[in-house]
Amino acid sequence: MSEEKTRLCDDAQCDADCESCEKAASGIDIDKLNEEELKTLCRTQSDLVKALVDENETLIKEQEELNKKIEKGNGYLDQLAHMKSDFENYKRRTNAAKDNSKDEGKIFVIEKILPVLDTFDRARESLEGKPELDAFNMVYRQFDKILSEIGLEEVDVLGEAFDPNLSYAIAKEEAGEDNVGKVVAVLSKGYKFKDKIVRYSQVKVGC
Repeated sequence: MSEEKTRLCDDAQCDADCESCEKAASGIDIDKLNEEELKTLCRTQSDLVKALVDENETLIKEQEELNKKIEKGNGYLDQLAHMKSDFENYKRRTNAAKDNSKDEGKIFVIEKILPVLDTFDRARESLEGKPELDAFNMVYRQFDKILSEIGLEEVDVLGEAFDPNLSYAIAKEEAGEDNVGKVVAVLSKGYKFKDKIVRYSQVKVGC
């Protein structure tokens, strides 16, 4: 848009600081203007309006372009947020899978060791009253400590109400009214790893 002032006076030396032009621009008495001056004024106002319209249209286009860029930027931010969320979920799944793999590996080893524990129990019973029992118990306690550190626990059900989620009832035995429905003998110990039963107890239930 041209910033050159439209000349409204007849001064041959008229320039941008012409006092007559400034007065005319600031306050024009239309009734005193002749036809040529009115045409000049109309052209000036028309040019000004056109320039303002053009400038407004330019600003509108620039705003539209800016809105498109903002929308595109927001789209990238949304994608980044989704990618971050997906990555966090992936990390959780990976860590959970890694922990599960470790637990499954421990359970696999524990299941192989359980028959050895049974053998230890039978051997200890056979050594009752013999001098070798103290040495045997020392070895057994060390072995039991290692399994406890891994996470293996014995399921203690003796004297408790029979729970099919913990034990298999393989026999019933008359044990008095107070023991009806309770575990009165453990024939094979049960074990759990964390909250998972790795072997159910085999028990006798009072009746």
